[in-house]
Amino acid sequence: MASQPHATPQIHLQPGQAILFLGDHTSPDEPGYVRLLGDILARFHPNLNLNLISAGSKGQTAQGLRSRTLLDMLVSAKPNWVVLNIGLADALREPPLKGMLEEYGKRQEALDLAGEMTLGPEHRVRASDLGPVSDVGRPPEPQWERLEAFKSDLAQVCAELDQANVGRILITPVVAGDDLANPLNIALLAYSRAITQVAGNQSATLIDAQRAFRDVFERATTYKQRVALASAGGELKAQGQALLARTFLQSVGLLPYPGYRPPRRG
Repeated sequence: MASQPHATPQIHLQPGQAILFLGDHTSPDEPGYVRLLGDILARFHPNLNLNLISAGSKGQTAQGLRSRTLLDMLVSAKPNWVVLNIGLADALREPPLKGMLEEYGKRQEALDLAGEMTLGPEHRVRASDLGPVSDVGRPPEPQWERLEAFKSDLAQVCAELDQANVGRILITPVVAGDDLANPLNIALLAYSRAITQVAGNQSATLIDAQRAFRDVFERATTYKQRVALASAGGELKAQGQALLARTFLQSVGLLPYPGYRPPRRG
C-alpha cells in the first residue's frame, strides 16, 4: 500500500500579498512558471492582485539558503510567503550519483547498440522494453550522503522564516528526463521525501510537484506514450513549466475549473 502524504496546512492567499519564489526553474531574468502563475492569476483572479517576485537561481542549495546574509535579507524584505523550490542542486552534488550516472550511461549505450543491431537504427530500445533486469527485486536504495544535512538546513530555514511570521511553501523536485530509472530521478525521489517530511514537521505548505510529474509519466506508460517535461539534467521545458504552474495553483485552490469566470471588478 502506498504511503499517505503528510498533511500540510491549507494556504489562504489574501489580496495584495507578496510571494517570493526561490530555487529552481525561476530567476529574475527567466521567471519560468512564476510568469505563468502571474498571467493566470491576473486573468482569473484579478481581485487578488498578488505580487509575485521571482528571485530564484539555478544551483541554489539548502545550505546556501541557510546563510545568515540571505536569511536576513529575506526577513527584512517582509514577504508574506516564501516559496522554496530546491533539491535538484543538492541531489546533483551527491557523491554516489556520479558513479551511478556513469554506469547508467554505459547501460543505455549498450541497449541502444543492441536495439540497432536487432531492429535497426529507427527503433531505440529502452530498459523498460526489455523487462526487469533481475528477478531478485528492487536494488537497495543508495546511501545518500548529503540528505540529512539537506533536511537539517531546510528545516532551519523554515523555522527562521516562521519566527519572522513569513509563510513557507515547499515544492518537491520535478522528474528529470524521460526515464524514471535514471539515477538522478532515484536521488530526486529521496529528496522529495525529505522535503515532504520537513513540510510536515515545520507545518509548511507542500506543493508535491514530484508526484504530479510522476502521475503524468504513469499515465503515459499506460497508453504506451513517451513524455519528457524536463531535460535529463532537470531543467524544465515549456510543458513542464505549465505543469508546475498548474500543480501550484491546484494545491492552493486557485486553479480555474472548466467554465470558470473571473469576478467583475468593483
